[in-house]
Amino acid sequence: MAVEDAPVRRGLWAYALAVITVALAVMPFAGHRLAVHSYLMVVFLVLMVAGDLLTAHLLMQQFLAGGRPATLGLSSAYLYAALLMMVYAAVSARIQRAGADSTWAEVCGPWLFLAVVSGFPLLVAVLPVGLGGVARTRRRAVAAAAIVAVLVLAGAVAGTVVAAADLLPRMYEGGAPTTAGRWVVGVALLVTAAGLLAVIRNLRHRPRAEQWVVVALSASLATVILYMSGPYRYTLGYYVARVTLLVSSGVVLLALLAETANLYRRLSAAHEDLDHAHRELSRRAEDLEAAGAWKSDIIATLTHEINQPLAVISAYSEELTQEWDTTTDGERRAAVQALGNRVDQLLDMAAHLLALCRAEPGEIRTQSVVVPVEKALARATDNLTKQARARVTVGPVPPGAAVWADPVHLHEVLTNFITNAVKYSAGDIVVSAALDGTGATVRFAVTDEGNGVPPDFVEHLFDRFTQAGQPGGERTGAGFGLYLSRLLAEANHGQIWYESVVPHGSRFLLRLPCAQRHPSLHLPDEFSATRQ
Repeated sequence: MAVEDAPVRRGLWAYALAVITVALAVMPFAGHRLAVHSYLMVVFLVLMVAGDLLTAHLLMQQFLAGGRPATLGLSSAYLYAALLMMVYAAVSARIQRAGADSTWAEVCGPWLFLAVVSGFPLLVAVLPVGLGGVARTRRRAVAAAAIVAVLVLAGAVAGTVVAAADLLPRMYEGGAPTTAGRWVVGVALLVTAAGLLAVIRNLRHRPRAEQWVVVALSASLATVILYMSGPYRYTLGYYVARVTLLVSSGVVLLALLAETANLYRRLSAAHEDLDHAHRELSRRAEDLEAAGAWKSDIIATLTHEINQPLAVISAYSEELTQEWDTTTDGERRAAVQALGNRVDQLLDMAAHLLALCRAEPGEIRTQSVVVPVEKALARATDNLTKQARARVTVGPVPPGAAVWADPVHLHEVLTNFITNAVKYSAGDIVVSAALDGTGATVRFAVTDEGNGVPPDFVEHLFDRFTQAGQPGGERTGAGFGLYLSRLLAEANHGQIWYESVVPHGSRFLLRLPCAQRHPSLHLPDEFSATRQ
């Protein structure tokens, strides 16, 4: 038994014992006659029928949701009681016209009432037997069959009592109970008690809503006890029995409504959880979509970045092939060395792009080391073709300056800046590096004398798949290359940006932490982001 079910079981047991105790206490005085209040009988029947029908409906809905045969048995029992109560209401109206000594009053009415109070526990205990597997797999079909069976049963019982009234033993004669009537009531008492015991035996394994059937069964048992007390119609026992049935029916209905409300609350909570899970799945789907776009970007990067060293290799190969006889051994050696450097660059780039393909945006992994500034600039310019090197000038470098960065990432950013400058400007190009005012960072700059970037495009310069068009079909910017440069710079706790040069030209800048200000020791606020 769950801990939260304990208060429920204690409450229903207390009520059941109270009902039976009241019946036993009233029994010695049950035969005391009271005033006739026929309108109370009408109110009782209307409320009982309405309450039993609503209870049957709620229990049927719980059966359709959970598939428990016991719940189906309860629903069928309440439907049976409601149907016979309707017939009993019609018979009671006939008794009012025919009188207390008529067959309707001495046979039909008492037999129908006992059929209700004793048939109810019998159905609760017997109907669910053998329905386990079928009830769970074919709930609607079983529910429909149970409703039809109850309709047939109630019709058969009512029809038998009314049609065979002359053959049934009289329960009363001259207002006093007959011997046959006492035996019938005794059998009804045994049937009701047996039904109550059968339910009690398995009560621990029933859900909370089904446990409250003990209250209804105890009311049926109390009613039969009062029925045995003597002259019954319009006596104290008569009214107490009906009030007991009505109150018990209301208690069960309220308990079932509370349980239904609790189920709806749990369903609402489950719906909220489902909605949360749906939002989480949507977010993950968006992440997957972004990851797919990222993979596409990587392919674009591969195409863009590999073209640079391949173009240099092609140029050197063409130069050596066409001018082999006119070049000196030193020039050939330098060209071959440049080709080897470009091949090394391709290998480094391939390794880096492979890492990018395995990473999501914002998860670029770095292998930072101390990189001397002078060495980084020399490597970036040495891999240029002879014609490009003739246009590139390396400015003064702070003596001994070094940055803390991934050398492959730094080389790709600088190379991208320089090759873009060579491609999109016809004048001289200056590559420089300087310490900032505090000495915490090094600022790399690549300045050209080209046409610059259109002002309205500057804010999109480092976005994905963006290139600025110019008159004549010329395009400025590196499309995905500058976007990749921004990602690499940020992954190394750096920043890149663009500045216009007066009167014309462009300057691309990269800022990285000095090696003396290792990120794991201390960084300025603008570089204190978590390393990826």
